[in-house]
Amino acid sequence: MINWVIQNQFFILIGLFALTSAFFSVRLKTLNKKFKFLLGEGSGLENPDIQQELIRRVAKTEIKLEELEPRLETVEAISKISIQKTGFLRFNPFPGTGGDNSFVVVILDKEDNGFLLSSLYTREGVRIYAKQIYKGRPKHALSEEEMRVLEETINKQ
Repeated sequence: MINWVIQNQFFILIGLFALTSAFFSVRLKTLNKKFKFLLGEGSGLENPDIQQELIRRVAKTEIKLEELEPRLETVEAISKISIQKTGFLRFNPFPGTGGDNSFVVVILDKEDNGFLLSSLYTREGVRIYAKQIYKGRPKHALSEEEMRVLEETINKQ
């Protein structure tokens, strides 16, 4: 009985080995075909006309790239000074009275340069304040709300 079990296990192992070998053989042939295609063997790329066409296309692409590089530099320069980050907060400067009619707006470029605009609403009128921001630092003193919005805006990705 034990010999029969051992023989069956042996035949199972041989069968598994044969299946594994067949799988890897098929996989190897597929990879070999893909490799030959990439190298150009059997794909028709040996044809001199096709090679010339590929060389022409690469040269054309290089010319286009040379044309686009100066334009890209201009776009990058403009993007540095364009609006990159904004922040906004409505708040009530006088707790217990009125609503959130006052606000702070922060507008910054890539280098955290820009301005902060505050509007304080009171029963007597509205006051508007503009404060310059240079490299993330205000040129004038900020209120608690203004400082909070400025910090949140600077920390935006």
